[in-house]
Amino acid sequence: MDAEADVVHKIYHGSCLCGEVTFAAEDVSDIWYCHCKQCQHLSGHIVAAAGVSQNNLEYAGDISWSPVSSQTESGHCTTCNSLMFWNKKDSGSISILIGNFADPVGLDVKGHIFVGEKPNYYKISDDLPQYDQYPEGGIR
Repeated sequence: MDAEADVVHKIYHGSCLCGEVTFAAEDVSDIWYCHCKQCQHLSGHIVAAAGVSQNNLEYAGDISWSPVSSQTESGHCTTCNSLMFWNKKDSGSISILIGNFADPVGLDVKGHIFVGEKPNYYKISDDLPQYDQYPEGGIR
């Protein structure tokens, strides 16, 4: 799988709920639905997020970075507490939760990850690919 084939060469903008934190992200990868335990605890359900290289993300405003595990952290607006970012340290990329994008046109959902951690109260009813962890070759 060629990761570059999934990258949309466009600058996307967005913000937190209150507008205190804004961002611009260039060369954003397509959206993945994540069903892992971390996302369940952070959001109350699944997370829909798109990845971007740390070098291609600029944001303004106060972000509170909270450790989720020894290798991951989440970024929240310090004013409204919107969950905006998820970062796997040393990966070189950051995930942006798709609800924070002003206009995500041009991004497509690629599939579901960590379905092995999905609780049994809901079913995945679309035809998108499903992976117990990450797909072979990873995601960005």
